[in-house]
Formats: sequence, structure tokens, C-alpha cells
Amino acid sequence: MGALQPLDRTWHDSLQRLFASRAPAPGETAFVLVDEQSLAAMGNEAYGMRWPWPRKAFAGLFAALHRAGAKGIVGDFLFLENSDATEQDLLLGAVSAGIPGLRLGSLHNRVPVFWSDSFRGAHPSLFNPTTRWGSVEIDPDADGVIRTYRWIHSLASSASGPDAPVQLPAETRLRWRGTLDQLRARKIDVLPAAPFVAGGLELLGNALASAPDMDPVQLMKAVEAQPQPAGEIFERVRGKVVFVGANAAGTFDEVATPLHAPEPGVIVHWTAYANARDGRFLKDAPPSLATLALLLAVALIAWFGRPGRGLVIAGLVAATAVLVALGGSIVGFLSGLWISPASPVVGATAAFSAVAVASFAFERARKREIQGWFGAYVSPAVVRKLIADPQALGLGGERREVTLFFSDLVGFTALSESMPAEKLVLIINLCLEELSSAVFEHGGYVDKYIGDAVMAVFGHPEDLPNHAEAACLAALSCGRRLEALNVRLKRDYGVQLSLRIGLNTGEAVVGNVGSTRKRNFTVLGDAVNLASRLEGANKVFDTRILIGPLTAQAVTRSIVTRPVALLRVKGKTEAVAVHEPLCPASGAPAATLRFAERSIAGFRAFNAADFSTAVTAYEEALELCPGDKVSLRYLNEARTLLAKSVPAGWEPVLTLESK
Repeated sequence: MGALQPLDRTWHDSLQRLFASRAPAPGETAFVLVDEQSLAAMGNEAYGMRWPWPRKAFAGLFAALHRAGAKGIVGDFLFLENSDATEQDLLLGAVSAGIPGLRLGSLHNRVPVFWSDSFRGAHPSLFNPTTRWGSVEIDPDADGVIRTYRWIHSLASSASGPDAPVQLPAETRLRWRGTLDQLRARKIDVLPAAPFVAGGLELLGNALASAPDMDPVQLMKAVEAQPQPAGEIFERVRGKVVFVGANAAGTFDEVATPLHAPEPGVIVHWTAYANARDGRFLKDAPPSLATLALLLAVALIAWFGRPGRGLVIAGLVAATAVLVALGGSIVGFLSGLWISPASPVVGATAAFSAVAVASFAFERARKREIQGWFGAYVSPAVVRKLIADPQALGLGGERREVTLFFSDLVGFTALSESMPAEKLVLIINLCLEELSSAVFEHGGYVDKYIGDAVMAVFGHPEDLPNHAEAACLAALSCGRRLEALNVRLKRDYGVQLSLRIGLNTGEAVVGNVGSTRKRNFTVLGDAVNLASRLEGANKVFDTRILIGPLTAQAVTRSIVTRPVALLRVKGKTEAVAVHEPLCPASGAPAATLRFAERSIAGFRAFNAADFSTAVTAYEEALELCPGDKVSLRYLNEARTLLAKSVPAGWEPVLTLESK
């Protein structure tokens, strides 16, 4: 529909400017122009001519060029109306007709007025068989720039004569050789018209004395009998085809070319003549070629950019299509073929843009689909990580410091044996919902559910600087949530549940574990095993939450804890200090703080074998928390050891033989 023509024109003009100097410029040609200098010279007192010049000036111009030895004269002038001086019309007609190599311009099949039918009939030998005129009609494109030329019956065609290529179409695309200044730099003579007009008027003055009846043949013999005009400027047109035109602001013969604007109109005819001499017109490629390239590019981009394939290959195909279209246009231009590249270039760009938009929409839909599919099975934090970094789906991991969370419902195995499976699933789902909510609320993610147990991680995949504190707060929240849930469970199902939680901080390997068929985003390492053992160790101490040493160290200022034991778990040789978190330090009750302080004092005294101090401290702790089994255990053992001597090799370490 023409929407891309401005792009094609811009590219076309760029190639013309880039390669104009590489095209040959026929050295047997020259320009003689009515320029500002010529108008000034002929306008002085000696001549008194104003533009448009009287026709005797043109007669003198043509006569001087002929006598100087010009091989041909191409006059880009129109003489379509009689002047006020009939004798001057007769003079110009006789001179023009008497110069065999002269060609003048015509418009709409109207020949110069002084070559009337009767005149041509009276001098048939001067007009047959060669054509003495040619059309100067030039049709610029929509932007006013001249890119094509009507060759048939044109001024350039008539100037070429029988040597013109007969294969040229009626309208052809010009291959430009340069601007007027560039042609001058390439040694094409560009001369002012004034010296030729002055010399020609002198020639004609002498010749008319010998041929007063202005017969063309006799007049030209009289001109040729005159001495040649003297001067270097006349020598520069000898043996050349001279293109004569106007190049001054007041002559109104300016055109726009792909190379420059304004330029004299005669340069268009010279360029067409030069194209014809070396056979280097530009031929337009069939429009179907650009259409085929467009369809091929779009089809390939659509195929390689279909949803799920990514944009890399489609982008390479689009870039290749653009480069091939532009490169093919350059090669074609140098070979004399104009191939419009805008259609495949814009088509490939638009196709890739459409593919990119479609791919973006597809990826967004796929991400939502992944979140919808796996959000209920995998932690949202893991889903976000996998969406942001698909490489994380590969098998492998990285070492990170995290806090591990293990929880288990007490007595659930026995409960499952006395309750229908349907009701059991409802209860476990209610419990897991509360526990999971507490984990998510404090920035952790649920790694997996193992029956009624929960494994969670704090500190990965999302960074959590205070992951130990967050895990403790989540564990305390789990206890409160389960207490609130027990009211509903007692009312609806006649059951109540309690909870054991183990927390431990340390380095672990986090990442994908499994096989190519089945994998799990999880954590591995000693820190994980210890957290699991601590969960089970709650049974020994009748506690609800136990935390490892690094966890306790990290939450010293934020969580109130009390030491429980130096514990050697199954499979380990070294004992670790195990603590129980009691409540957040902020706003902690005075009784709880005193209980923790007495427990710490008693634990230190017991480990130092200061059993008397230990007894006192734990007695005070039991007064604050009657029935506390940890305090009662240490109190009884301290009294026993105080009553008898300490066994050899005694150490304040409790060894667990089971998980």
C-alpha cells in the first residue's frame, strides 16, 4: 500500500550517495551552465541582457560551442513560444538546425517553435533520419526527489542517438554519478555560458554578412569559416558532448536528486546519458521478490519462535533476515538491480516483535501455571526461585547456613489406629495448616510433610538474616496455634494433640536431590540430622521445643531460653548443649525470666559438679514452675550425687541410643 516506500527511498538514496563515486563518469562530456556568473557578465552595459536571454544569445551560445569543436550539444531549454523579435527566432532556428549534433528539449510532444512544420519541410535533410529534440519531462517521487527517468523519446535518448541501448525500458531507474560539485572534482568540466555567448555573438555577426538570408546550411558554413574562438575555455569542450542548462537562482530550473538539492535540471539528463553509455541503469527487481523474502522471513521466525522455544533462535533468524535483505539490496545495487529491502526488514522486525510479545505472554502464563500446579505442593519460596532461575531445577546444590525445623504430633500413631482414615485426614490437615502458617508467617518454607511431621527451612531459598530467631518464633507460634486448635478438636472430634519440635542452626547443602525422574528441593547435612534428633529428644525431657547450640547462641538477646542438657545423640561422639526456648525476650514475664536464670545457674553448677548449688538453684526453679521434669531430673540427680561420691569418669552428658 506504499507505507514502506519512505524507508525504501531512504535506503535507496543512502546507497546512491555511498556508491556514486564508484560509478564511471564519461570523460567525453562537459557542462556549460547559465550560472550566476554568466547572468552577471551578460547583464553588464556591453550586452544589457536580463534573464530570460534574447534568442540571439542562445544562437551565439550554440554557434560558439559548435565552432569550438563540440561533438554534440544537448540544450536543456524549451522554446515553445515565439519571441517578440521574429528575426531572432529565425536566427536561433537556423543556427540550431544547421548544427547536426544539437539536441533541444520538448514538452508534451511540442517541438521548438522555430522548427515549424514548414521549416522542417523546407530543410528535410537537417531533420531526418536523426531526432533533433527529446522530452525533458521528469516525474519526481512523492517526496520531490528524482529517481527514475523516462528514457523513450527523452532528451538523453536523442543525445545518445543510434548508440543508445535499445533494451532499456520506457522508464528506468537512474544510477547517479555525483552532484555537480562532485562531478567537477571528478574532472568533468563545468563551465560558465557567458564566454561562449559572447564569442558566439561575434561569430554570428561576421557570418551573417556572408549569409544574410539565414539559410541554415549557408549560415553554418559561414560560421565554420570564421576563426575558432581563442581561449582555454573553448579548448575544454572540443570533442565532447556538451550539456547546456541553467544553474542560477533566477532561472527556476532546480531539482532534488538522491545526492543533493538543489541541482541543475540538466544533470538529470546527463546522468541518464551516462547510464546509457555504460549500460548501468538500475533495473527494478520484481515486487514478488520482496514479497517472497517477507513471507519466508516471517515463516521462519514464527516457526523458530513458537511458544516454548525461546527467543534466541528466532532473534538470530530475524537478524539474519535483516542482514540478508540489506546485504542483498547492496549486492543487487552494485550489480544494477534495485531490490527494495524495507518489506522483509520491517516484516522480520515486526514478526520478531510479535514473537517476543507472544513469548512474554506465554512465559507469564507458564509461570502462573507453574505456580498454580506446584504452589500447593512446593513452598512458594521455592517456586519463586525456580521461576527466577530455571537452572536451579538441575541436580546439585550449594552450601548455606540455615536453621532446620522438625515437628511431630505426639501420639498421632495411636490416634490413627482408633479413628477412620477420612476423619484422620481432616484432623491432620487442620494441624498441618496451622503449623505451616506459622512457618510461612516467619519467613520459612516447608520442605516436606512426612505423615503428621513437618520439615521446614529458614534462611533459604529466600535470604533471612535472622533465620535462627525466626525459627524459634515460628516454633513458639506453633505451640500457641495448636493450643487454640485443640479447643476445636476437642469439641468436634473428641481429641487433643501435643507437639514436639527440634531446631538446629548450621551449614547444610541446599538444592535439588534425586534422579532424572524424580527430584526434591531439600537440604542435607549434619545440621539437618541433629534437628531431627532434637525433635525426638523432647520425649526424654518431656519438653515441647529443643534447639541446638548455634541456634541458642544466635537468639541469646531475642529469645528467653534455658539449658536442658549436654546431649550426645545417636551416631555422634561429641555432646552438644541443648536449650529450650521459653518466650520472646521482649515483654517476657518476670517469673519466666527468673525461672530461666535459676535453670542456667543450676545447669552450670551441675556441670561443674557443684551439686549443692545445683540443688538450691533447681529447687528455686521448681518453685517457679512446679512439675517441670527437666528441673526435677537435675534436682534428683544432684541430690543423689551429693549423697555419695561421684563415680570415676563421670560426665554431665546424656547419651541417646535411639532416634
